Amino acid sequence: MLRIVRGLVPALALAIAVPFAAGPAAADQYEAADLIFKSRHLDLVPKGTGVAYKFEHTVSDEKLMGKPFTDDVKIAVTDVNAEGQRVLDVTVFTGERQRPVQNYDGLTINPVFIWFLDKSVENFRTVAGGKQPYLKGRMKEAFVEKPKLEDVKVEFGGKTIDAKKVTIEPFVNDPNKHKMQGYENSKFSFVMSKDIPGYFYEMNADFLSTQAGTGKLSDRLSLVEAK
Repeated sequence: MLRIVRGLVPALALAIAVPFAAGPAAADQYEAADLIFKSRHLDLVPKGTGVAYKFEHTVSDEKLMGKPFTDDVKIAVTDVNAEGQRVLDVTVFTGERQRPVQNYDGLTINPVFIWFLDKSVENFRTVAGGKQPYLKGRMKEAFVEKPKLEDVKVEFGGKTIDAKKVTIEPFVNDPNKHKMQGYENSKFSFVMSKDIPGYFYEMNADFLSTQAGTGKLSDRLSLVEAK
């Protein structure tokens, strides 16, 4: 999955950087996208340290959706350049599920976030159909169309931290939703804070169909430790 990260980061970042209409309404509308795509996610992860996440894949029916599992995703910062950009090793899963370790040079964005988005697109494509470029575009646009932005508090490192939660429903008003096997109400949420190493505290993807005889699929990535 991480092989797609290099292509997806520029595409999303470019779209978010396009100038929008001025005015208070526009400023409010795009705050959620700015929090994600215009923030430096890795500033609190210095050289020689890393961030570990727990990934939980749950299903309502193994016969329909495959087996559930829990595994690890880890980021290790091996170097930092003069501009504060990170050189990273990213390890997705362990044992038989483990992907090849990926190295990235010159990042300020957390690539695990992009990997989670990419995985969500693949999951949606599996259960609902559709072409990958179209689904990626809808995910991207959802961050600037009608995202829900909330103030929340989270517990990390023995402290209560102020955070933001962004929730998107990319397909609920999609003109092609009648082709999506009832999964158009699928929902994705991201909890983040500038005071958390790696920036992201939790990510959730929930795929639930309104059609009979279909299953529910959920992915959750949560911060475990930073050291």
